[in-house]
Amino acid sequence: MEQIYRQWQLSSRNATSYRAKFILATEILKSDMSSHEIRRAARRVVRALEAVIDLPIAGADVLRTAREHFGALTELLAAMEPQPAGDDGHCPGREGRDSKLM
Repeated sequence: MEQIYRQWQLSSRNATSYRAKFILATEILKSDMSSHEIRRAARRVVRALEAVIDLPIAGADVLRTAREHFGALTELLAAMEPQPAGDDGHCPGREGRDSKLM
């Protein structure tokens, strides 16, 4: 799961075209690996672009909305800090058991 989030983070930074943004958002939306919040943000991008993605030109207001939604998605992805393997800091209650062993 960490690897897929890292891939999405890199893809979101490199997505310069609206088609690339749409493709990434669609991939995230279809994935059951993403959180509810990230899927919701991806859904907003897809909905903003789905009617115009195959057209040669789109209105500035549609593209502005899509850009704003993609910015929010990118921020959510960037905020995801994957835990290194073996790090039990993300397991609630784990620190209490470990401290009792010492």
